[in-house]
Amino acid sequence: MKRIGVLLLAAALLPALSACRIRTTTIAQPTPVVTADIEREQAAPDDTKTPEPAQDIENQTAEAITSEPPPEADAPTQEDQSSQRRAYSSEADAELVPGAEVPLLVAQVETQPNVPSAPAPTDGGATDENRETENAEQTATETLPADVAENIGASQDAPAADTVLLYYQTLLDDRLGSLFECERLDVYWETSADYTTVYKTSVEHRLILEAGAYDVSGKLMESNLTVDDGWVERKNPGLAVKVVSADILGRGVQTTASAAVVREALLARAGWAELDAARSGRVLILSEDLLATQAGRTAASVYLAKAMYPALFEDVDADEVLRLLLEEAAGSAVSGIFVFEG
Repeated sequence: MKRIGVLLLAAALLPALSACRIRTTTIAQPTPVVTADIEREQAAPDDTKTPEPAQDIENQTAEAITSEPPPEADAPTQEDQSSQRRAYSSEADAELVPGAEVPLLVAQVETQPNVPSAPAPTDGGATDENRETENAEQTATETLPADVAENIGASQDAPAADTVLLYYQTLLDDRLGSLFECERLDVYWETSADYTTVYKTSVEHRLILEAGAYDVSGKLMESNLTVDDGWVERKNPGLAVKVVSADILGRGVQTTASAAVVREALLARAGWAELDAARSGRVLILSEDLLATQAGRTAASVYLAKAMYPALFEDVDADEVLRLLLEEAAGSAVSGIFVFEG
């Protein structure tokens, strides 16, 4: 009996000591899910999205269709043409304020007590709203270039006054203004150097224009003012002017003999006898003294204008004009011969 008991114990321990084991695994059962919880999770709203009321969606859609982009910062004021009154966009760069329709350039001047009002002008000039007044806080001034001020007889340091110079400058402007362009003559101007003419920025060029004529050398370059007889012949000027030094014509000169020699030498040049200036006797010899002052240049313009357009200046004595202008400029009588016409 004892032997049988030992055998049974060994048989029970043998499986535990062997390499093979039997593993018993129990299958886990899934956790039951409540259907109601699943439905609540599906119906729960997303935290990142907020539902919009139906009315708000409709308003946003309509606004997106009808709205326009905002105007630019410098866009002009918009005006509704169909409006019964002027209406301006609230987004425009301006606003309509009371009194804005009053012109800014019109200054309202209050009438001072015991100061009579100026009579209303009849020529469309200033009115009570923009007239000149001594009580004004500001004064309007006009600045003129020096050459313009000189032409109108204005002095830089003296009050304006009527002068002989201004009178004859005005006379030239008035009478020569009636000329048609086709009636204006061409002028050839030669300096004291033979065959040398003048540039378009010179006082001589301006003198020619003031005499109502054209300068045939007006298109020449400043570096190329030397011409020849063929060039003068092609230009065929209606008046020829030659400037001579002060020892031939000028202050204190009492004879025209030297000036006559100069004139004859001009007419003896090749082709000059056929020029319109030579055939009409319009060849002037001028003293360089006349170019030194505005009075002398204005007198020279009168001589040129009278030689070219005698019908316009038949009542003008050029010699007397020269005397008056030179005396006014010098403050005393001036003797000498300054122009020779032949």
